[in-house]
Amino acid sequence: MTIPLLASGYAPGTPISVRDTEVQGSPAWWLNFLGRRFDERDRTYDLHDRLSPLLQPVPYRTRRQRLNLLWSYYIGQPPLPKVAEDYTTTFREVLRKGRATYAPMAITPMLDRMQLNGVRTGIDQTPDGDDVARRIMEYSNFAAAIKDALTYLFVMSESYLMVVPAAPGAPDQTPLVTAEDPRTCIGQQDPLNPNQLRAALKIGYDPVISREIVWLFIDGKRYQASREATQFLGGSIVAAGFEWDGLPVSMPELAGIGAVPIVQLMNARGMGEYEPHLDLLDRINDTILQRIVLTWYQSFRQRAVIGDLEGDEDDQDSPVEQIDWNDMFRADPGALWRVPKDTTFWESNQADLTPIITAIRDDVKEFAAVTATPLHLITPDAANQSAEGASLMREGLVYKVKDRRARLNPRLVEVFKIAFAFAGEPQRAKDIELLWGSIESFSLGERTNAIQQTRGVLSRERQMIDILEMTGDQAQLNLQELLQDQILNAQLTVPSPPSIVRLTENVTSKGAAPGGEIAPTSPQVP
Repeated sequence: MTIPLLASGYAPGTPISVRDTEVQGSPAWWLNFLGRRFDERDRTYDLHDRLSPLLQPVPYRTRRQRLNLLWSYYIGQPPLPKVAEDYTTTFREVLRKGRATYAPMAITPMLDRMQLNGVRTGIDQTPDGDDVARRIMEYSNFAAAIKDALTYLFVMSESYLMVVPAAPGAPDQTPLVTAEDPRTCIGQQDPLNPNQLRAALKIGYDPVISREIVWLFIDGKRYQASREATQFLGGSIVAAGFEWDGLPVSMPELAGIGAVPIVQLMNARGMGEYEPHLDLLDRINDTILQRIVLTWYQSFRQRAVIGDLEGDEDDQDSPVEQIDWNDMFRADPGALWRVPKDTTFWESNQADLTPIITAIRDDVKEFAAVTATPLHLITPDAANQSAEGASLMREGLVYKVKDRRARLNPRLVEVFKIAFAFAGEPQRAKDIELLWGSIESFSLGERTNAIQQTRGVLSRERQMIDILEMTGDQAQLNLQELLQDQILNAQLTVPSPPSIVRLTENVTSKGAAPGGEIAPTSPQVP
């Protein structure tokens, strides 16, 4: 792709003019195009038959608003339950207590089973993976970076991984891989290769210089622009309000790999894991609020007096006497009430909250079922369920994790292709294989049985890595220790040489040999 030149140039402090944004394909045009996409109308819920009377109207919502909404459920700050507008301020604290954080329960079990142990390449096909890839992962703290990226992915339906090259002239050219929040990063897919982006934009804020900074990646180059800002507000990005911070930085390592060092990760159906079930989460919160309100108000029982406390005479002409019944029937341990004959007292009973509590549990079970989450991970009392039921629920989670891994494989391969190119090892970009960890956690007894059943089928090193879940270095060290143990055991079990007894005296015996010596005989075993 050929980038048109700008008349204003890229000198530091040069403002981006509206005229520059009108040149299609120019850096200013891409900056303006991608910046506006942060606040464009979200079309995740748009259907082809939008005029059908059976469909619920889709509310107008921007991309940023949708992502913030999904993230609020994950961090325990979902929208408050709906009440009358006049009571919102009064009941705000009560409404806050009615929110339950069940959304992370659908994310955490998946994150625990999405562990990437290493990468194997065509050059280094050892069981522990490629050494250069392992160095990149250790330098980038990839174990945490991939978990952050997957959290954004499963919660907000998309995330980004960016490969940052080392500084020019640095003795160590190991690149850095970082996870990017989709609320501060956006990309435009290549229509011919969806695994790659043809342009990407990342925004950030530098509190030291009080400026909002944007980094634009197109055609193997990085452009940087900024504008004054008192704080990062996440507002609209309009190119005309920014200034260039300098000449673009070329990244020739990307030639033949892609146009930008950022890879987009997309979730299944383009939605978050619990996004289709937001109504169910709201229903749980509403029911919890009803339980709190009923418990709160039912703690004050209503009382009534049944009888004629004013006497039987009904004099229309006498003035009406105002009686303070609360003072007359004061609830005091030393109070004494005197009432007419046949007077009875009534007191309301506590409301039965069992149906409400049962409804909440049923909704939680439904949420676990629709998200393929094992029930015992959400409700502790489900740990006593039958083994067959637990196995079936765990099976659904296993299949879901396998599906997510299959969708991520080609995108993560692109990440390591870019990382190898920045590390000066482009030849390692062929035949890349991701080494995922085990999905299920097995007991020591189950692992021991698997080793016995695979003896003669898998090598010892494979058994230690695939069954015992050792790393490649741990497996190599364990093999050396096993060999040392065999050598030591062989030395300790060598039998001592038999002793020979020679008698020089002449002894008369049946077994005497010629010359007066006794022929050697086998020892007698008692």
